[in-house]
Amino acid sequence: MRSLFSVTSHTPPAKWNVVKAVLFAVAILALLFTIFRSHPQGSVTGDIRSTGAPHGDFVVRPVTCVTGGHWGFDGVWVVTETLTEGDRSGFRGGLKIVDAGAGGWDAWVENPNVCQGFKCQQRYVDRKHCRVFDVVVSDTSVWLRRGGHARLDCAFPGGGTLKAELAFDGCAEVPTQGGDADL
Repeated sequence: MRSLFSVTSHTPPAKWNVVKAVLFAVAILALLFTIFRSHPQGSVTGDIRSTGAPHGDFVVRPVTCVTGGHWGFDGVWVVTETLTEGDRSGFRGGLKIVDAGAGGWDAWVENPNVCQGFKCQQRYVDRKHCRVFDVVVSDTSVWLRRGGHARLDCAFPGGGTLKAELAFDGCAEVPTQGGDADL
């Protein structure tokens, strides 16, 4: 006669082992997806150089990129390092590349010298003043990231110039941290 407190050894059927292995693999993939999706590690090479009107005088060497979803646009921000001031974090200066539809892209330049906190002056780059306006953003196959390039060579009626030679890759969506969230 068996006691109510006796322990019996039972090996689960083989199909349960397969189910457990599949569930474990799905959980690991979901964890990796969350980690890589939420920690942008975009890389950027190149710089943005502006002189005179309308964009102002500055040189910006972006170091990272993020997609524009949390800022309400389809495209990419190519930006400087993230700074923290008090309880706010953000960046100053960069190139905002926005989907213009029909496969085209618009560009906005953010002047790092004209800011209130992390809200900096942005100006549209009018392509009619550019000898070169080659801006491309494309989806990559890795963790829903984006990459591309921006080559600008512009001369404006007021005598100002804008030149950019940027390549960017691995741009991911990042939650807003204050800073430029309201742009």
